[in-house]
Amino acid sequence: MSEELRVSDVMSRDLVVAFPDETVVDAARKMAENDVGSVIVVDKYDRSRVVGVLTESDIVKRVVARGLNPSETLVEEVMTRNPIIVEEDTPLRVAADIMRERGIGHLPVVDKAGRLKGVITRTDIVRIAPGLIEYLYVVSGSERPAEEEGEE
Repeated sequence: MSEELRVSDVMSRDLVVAFPDETVVDAARKMAENDVGSVIVVDKYDRSRVVGVLTESDIVKRVVARGLNPSETLVEEVMTRNPIIVEEDTPLRVAADIMRERGIGHLPVVDKAGRLKGVITRTDIVRIAPGLIEYLYVVSGSERPAEEEGEE
């Protein structure tokens, strides 16, 4: 069944976005308010253009661990720039491969023209295609699902 599924069948369309010039504390508040583990960072003048991703892990490693002030640090200073993205017609197994191989838990999803349409996470895949749990976590060497690691 999972071979037939496409990213568009599983992705979240209710996006939580941030702008590069927002503070990390503002982005973190958006994550908390929406119960998500990341924000997609979009161009301030074109919300359909992905410029980065900021995850809870990024905040811990790139802000807190470095002793930076999240109220003064801008998203663009600590986000992952030019993130790996997938098109909405990408097979679900391919997205799972990318996540496993790159060790990432969040993939922005775009249409053929490159416009942001959604985001897919490990949690989305596990929820829809439980048969891929072993593939995502055991094969990749992770012993625990991402939710237990503080990721989505």
